[in-house]
Amino acid sequence: MRVNIYSEEMTDRIEIIEKTTPEGTFTGLRFYMELPVTKPNEHGGMAIYRGPFMHRPGDDDSAAVTFWGGEGTDLRDLFTLALAKLNDYHAKAVPG
Repeated sequence: MRVNIYSEEMTDRIEIIEKTTPEGTFTGLRFYMELPVTKPNEHGGMAIYRGPFMHRPGDDDSAAVTFWGGEGTDLRDLFTLALAKLNDYHAKAVPG
């Protein structure tokens, strides 16, 4: 499965969650998203709005992606590897 998340949808709303099942305790890293909406403004131009998808106060139904770690999988190792790959990519992309 491939999931595409675009930069304009990303937020800094990140939460750590935990779930315990008979198979063990699992830790999740959840990234919330907000879909930008473009609407006409009062000056004849366009304005972009973003925000959580709230049905009512306390009922946040925003889209999110959760990465789960559990027995034998430490999310910190995977995200450290991902960050190292991004750092290598950007170091090579900078004209030297």
